[in-house]
Amino acid sequence: MTCLAFEVTSKRRKGFPSETKVKRGIRSVRGGEVILTEKLGRSDLCPCKSGRLFQEMLPEIWQV
Repeated sequence: MTCLAFEVTSKRRKGFPSETKVKRGIRSVRGGEVILTEKLGRSDLCPCKSGRLFQEMLPEIWQV
């Protein structure tokens, strides 16, 4: 017997990165909207699209 009050949906959310791929970051739910924000790690590629590692782009005094 199925209940018509519930809609069958996929467990995967479309348009969001996989929660397993989001590293140290903010995960919050507001009114049904899920916001996943990813922080850069030292070994991640620089967001400037230069192809270099983020760690290489930091000045020496900011090395993490």
